Order: sequence, then C-alpha cells, then structure tokens
Amino acid sequence: MFSIIDRYLLRETLKGLLAILTVLLLVLVGHAFVNNLQRVAAGTLASDVILELLSLEVLRVLGVLLPAAFFFSILYTLGRMYRDNEMTALASCGIGTLRIYRSLLYFVLPVTAMVAWLTFMGRPWANQAIEAIKHEQEAVANIAGAAAGRFNEFSKGDLVFYAEDLLLDKRMHNIFIQNHQHGKIGLITANEGYQYVDEKTGDRFVVLTHGHRYDGLPGRSDYRVTEFNKYAVRISQEIKKPVSLRSKARSTALLWASDNMRDQSEFQYRLAFPLAVVLFTLISIPLSRSAPRQGIYGRMFLAFLIYFTFFNLLSVSGTWMKSGITPAWMGRWWVHLFVLCMVVPLILRDCRWITSIKRRLL
Repeated sequence: MFSIIDRYLLRETLKGLLAILTVLLLVLVGHAFVNNLQRVAAGTLASDVILELLSLEVLRVLGVLLPAAFFFSILYTLGRMYRDNEMTALASCGIGTLRIYRSLLYFVLPVTAMVAWLTFMGRPWANQAIEAIKHEQEAVANIAGAAAGRFNEFSKGDLVFYAEDLLLDKRMHNIFIQNHQHGKIGLITANEGYQYVDEKTGDRFVVLTHGHRYDGLPGRSDYRVTEFNKYAVRISQEIKKPVSLRSKARSTALLWASDNMRDQSEFQYRLAFPLAVVLFTLISIPLSRSAPRQGIYGRMFLAFLIYFTFFNLLSVSGTWMKSGITPAWMGRWWVHLFVLCMVVPLILRDCRWITSIKRRLL
C-alpha cells in the first residue's frame, strides 16, 4: 500500500501534470484549429471534418507533450516543497533522495507505459487517419468548403463556383457557375441553391433553383439561353489512388522490421519519448533542489534549457541519421546519454557519499 508521503507526492504531481498538460494542449490544438479554419476559408477543407482532425491532433501530440508536462510537474511540486520547507522536514525524518525517487516510481511506470502506447500505437494511427482525410479532401470537391464572395475552383478547374451568401443551413444565394463539360463551357446563374449527395452512388450535386443556363458562344446560331426552376450540376470526383504511407503513419512493427534508414529513425524517435520520461524523472529531483529563500521555481531556467536542448538534439539526430552523418549503430540513442552526462554532476551532488568524501577532503 502507498504511504502518506507516497500519496501526497502523487496527488500534488498529478495536479501539476493535468494543469500543465491542459495548457500545452490548448496552445497546440488552438494553433491547429486556426490552420484548419484558414484551409476552410480557402476552400481546400470541408468544415464538417474540423472536429475530427482536432481529435486526431490531440491523440497525435499527446505522447510528445506528456514527458514534458510530467517533467515540469515534478519540478513545480518539489520546488514548492523546498520553498515551504516540507523537504527539510522530510529530511529530518530520515526521508532522503532515494525515498523520493521510490515514491515517484509509482507514477513513472504508468506514465511511461501510457507514453509508450501513445507513441507506438496512437500516434501512427492518428497520422494515418489524418493523411487519409487529407487525401479524401483532395480527391473530393466539396461545395460546403467554399468561401462566400469569392470564386472557388473545383474538379481541377472544370467547375468555377461563386455564391454571394452561404447560410448556416448550407443554402446559397445569388450563384454563378462556370461548368466545363464535353469540351463546351456553360454558364449558370441562379437565385438559390444547395448541395445534394446521392446516397446510392455517393455523387455530389449542386442543385440550383430559379435560374438561367447559357450554352455556346455569343453571336453564334447555336447559342442557347435556358430558364429552369431546378437544375443539378454534378461535381466530378477523382478516382482515389492508394495512399502511400509515410514513416510517421506506418505501424511500429513495420518500422522495427524495416532496413530503411528513415523507418529506423522514426522507430527510434518513438522510443525516445518513453525513455525521456525516465530520464527527466532522474534529473528532476536534483534540478528542483533550492534554498527556502530562492522561490518556488528553483532551477527552472536550467530545466527549460535542458528540455529544449534534448528535443532540439533529438530533431538534429534524426537529420544526421538520415543523411548518414552519424553511423547507423549510433542512431539517436546518443541524445539521451548526452543529456544524462550534462546532469550527472547535479545528481552526484545530492549523493550522501559524495558529500561525505568532500567533508573528509576538506
């Protein structure tokens, strides 16, 4: 069973983890939401897939954000305990650094397992689903994604669509359409219109009401003007080509069995985040140590520096690995060792036997 100290540390760390993770998710998901709105305004994305893309984006970035949020939640919790002299009181009761590590171990194991599942399973599945949605949006023209008050091109320019107003019920007012079919160009104007999808064939149509159709070239004898009450314009759809999955969207099992350097780099990138949880936990306790008068954040600036150094080196290591600058056996593992060597002096500084050796030498 958990002791009182274990429950206290886990509760405070969990509160900080949820708060930091929420803020990070809001920032990244908000940025993705703005980008999707820009694509909807440009007519390259349908508005009805925004929520689905945002959900997939949360699943895609959660495994990357969780190690960072866990790292800074430990720093915040232990830094506050040092400021409030709680760590001093625990030390006077015989609870040292190793005991704190043991308490955090109950939290490290499930967080590491969750990050491993998110990076090995959730992230590639989300990337695959996002690529499928983007491929479908490129292949299918959707009038619902058109912007009001501007000319929108669909079907590779064969259909030019303009609507003065697009209402919430997906009805359109004052419509102009230039349609290119069988080598002929037709112009259509209508007062109102709406989009219709045939349930049997899946074909998309723009149904226009109370308008006129103009066929041919003005001045020629075959020029025709037709008035209609209802007219449907079919939006041609491209034949879907098989999607070639990138390394980010391929399953972890395929990456493990592949000899391709890009696949191996992506596999090591996914493995880096579960290892980062353990690495950041090791260095969080010595980094959080501070005197009572130093404030709540202690060595937070140094922690930010180590965090950004780790992820920048992780990105650089992937580029070096793909280009052949670093050997294949070296891969991306050296980043963890490099960061660990940076903080070994801080970890050793907290060891009691190092402190006793210093006292004897002095």
